[in-house]
Amino acid sequence: MPPGGLRPAQLGVLLLGRVILGHVSATLVDLDQRGLLGMDELSSSSGPDWLLRDMREQAGSGEALAFELALLDGLFARQPEVRLSEIGEVLIPAVNQFRAQLRRDTVRRGWLRRWDGGKRTRRGEELLRRIHDFRREMRMLAAGGDFEGLTALAPYAMIFGLLASPISLIGAAEAGRNRPRESEVQWSQYDRFAQSWLAVCAGLPVVSRRASRSAPSQLADSVHEWSAPRGRRGQGHDSGHGGHTSGYGSHDGGNHTGGFSQAGHTGH
Repeated sequence: MPPGGLRPAQLGVLLLGRVILGHVSATLVDLDQRGLLGMDELSSSSGPDWLLRDMREQAGSGEALAFELALLDGLFARQPEVRLSEIGEVLIPAVNQFRAQLRRDTVRRGWLRRWDGGKRTRRGEELLRRIHDFRREMRMLAAGGDFEGLTALAPYAMIFGLLASPISLIGAAEAGRNRPRESEVQWSQYDRFAQSWLAVCAGLPVVSRRASRSAPSQLADSVHEWSAPRGRRGQGHDSGHGGHTSGYGSHDGGNHTGGFSQAGHTGH
């Protein structure tokens, strides 16, 4: 079990000191597992797509934290369901609000310092040691091919970069099994969702720090633009899930502002 009952995004912020887009998709998978979100894979002529359904009325929204509610409210905008490929620019304020609420959450709980962006408090450092123990346990599950155990913790595997691990469904066929286990199928679906999510985000317009607000620019990699800490635009850094990009579990204690929209960033 994750230490202290941490949600995946909370755990990710403690690791990195900032919020990245991979934390958002891990949160969506977590909400799906908790019954607050429906996530159905669709096939279309244009490629894979996902139907997201707001399940809060059925499940009860009291279980969702403030940053999760901000994300769900932004995604659905009073609609019961939406296709991932059709969300469009409404996703920009949704993820910016998610980031702002998540930062407030970590400061309020005493894990990160309010005025020293990305720096953990003593309480945060103690929790980080427990997170590293949890990561070692999950790596042992991955090394042993325990899909059942890992699938139940898939959102955390996304944070640790274990979702797109070398373990593949090809191994099931090579082992002589005709059909993969249900847990393997679910694991593969989560991996495909993570890739679809980042692909949608990569196509969204952003406001670069080098561009004016009145003339937003479409950057080649808006995923990196949103996720990079200040001063590292255009450089290699954590931007999504391990396996898709490198260094997901590293920590950068520097400032971490910026985003799709500078106006959408509200800080701590």
